[in-house]
Amino acid sequence: MARYMTPDEFIKETNGHSYDIDKAYGVQCVDGIAKFVVDVYGEHNFSCGSKKYAYGLWTDYGKNGVEKYFIRLPYSEAKLGDWIVWDWGSKSAPHSHVGMYYKKISNTMVQQYGQNAGKGFHFENAYTEGILGVLRPRIYVHALKYRGHIEKVGWTDWVESGTIVGTTGQQKRLEAIQIDFGDKEVYAKAHIQSDGWVDYGKINKDTIIGTTGEAKRLECLCLKGDFKYQVHIQGTGWTCWTNADGICTLGSVGQKLRIEAIELDEKWDNIETTFLWKTIKNSGVREYKTPIKST
Repeated sequence: MARYMTPDEFIKETNGHSYDIDKAYGVQCVDGIAKFVVDVYGEHNFSCGSKKYAYGLWTDYGKNGVEKYFIRLPYSEAKLGDWIVWDWGSKSAPHSHVGMYYKKISNTMVQQYGQNAGKGFHFENAYTEGILGVLRPRIYVHALKYRGHIEKVGWTDWVESGTIVGTTGQQKRLEAIQIDFGDKEVYAKAHIQSDGWVDYGKINKDTIIGTTGEAKRLECLCLKGDFKYQVHIQGTGWTCWTNADGICTLGSVGQKLRIEAIELDEKWDNIETTFLWKTIKNSGVREYKTPIKST
């Protein structure tokens, strides 16, 4: 499972340090991108391919394992956290180079972050001439999409990670949700008004978690996948972010409280559990603990 790591976190950890990940030819620029992959995935099963130099990360894409961790984009779409690949014979990198895009200096200059030729991680301005494109880490690609069915509104549009679906302050129930996470596995259980717990097992984008046309509220959710989520509960407000671990439940049982909104984010990471706990009892049968934001 991938660990989400922001570009700033990676820079803070590595700035001024040197890494020889592949144990070949000493500290090189390719070791820099390999360090990022190791930090995120705990592995680095890729190479420069037949070229043996950094530009092979781009030219041999699809055959060298890079596609497992990155997608290719034109330099015109570069943003913080992407990895720029310079071609052989480039003005700033005669033997090619790879470094993290940090910021644009001008139409001909860019500030990149990386390491090379025995020199550890550092910031350096470089010419844009010779850039083949950028490799964007897949952890920064929004693949997670979802939508909700709202009382008196119906289905919302599909939205991307980090977007609120539902309403707050309008006393409307969220009746159902659908989740599309591409080829990643997602499992779902939901507690529905008058129906109780429904186990949907492994779901796909067509699975309706909840009901439509029955005027029933979603009351509690238990999701499992590589993302975190929070819900807005009637009379309580937003819960804390919780990893979708298939164990923790968000919502209430036996309280006749509706879930009104939900937000998902694929930044599944080490969430600090510095929140208050509200305990909700279901007729003494089982305790459901929902993390509630402290005020």
